[in-house]
Amino acid sequence: MSNVISDDYDEVLDQVKGILGEHFSNYAFVVLDDDGTLYYDYANFRVGRMLFSEASADMITGIDLDINWEEPTQIPEEPEEE
Repeated sequence: MSNVISDDYDEVLDQVKGILGEHFSNYAFVVLDDDGTLYYDYANFRVGRMLFSEASADMITGIDLDINWEEPTQIPEEPEEE
């Protein structure tokens, strides 16, 4: 692991690992807190390396991650009163 995030988050991180572990045999996740501390964990070392490597390659090459961004709606201007 890179940095150890505050002990205050141990319970939350354990829940994240528990939920991911229930549904996926191979997982990895990254957390960046407000102070800029990086924390990451994975199911096992080799899988974690592969998942982070693949995710990084996807982000660098600009592969469409099928994210549907909602465009902001334009608010019509009300006519000025005379």
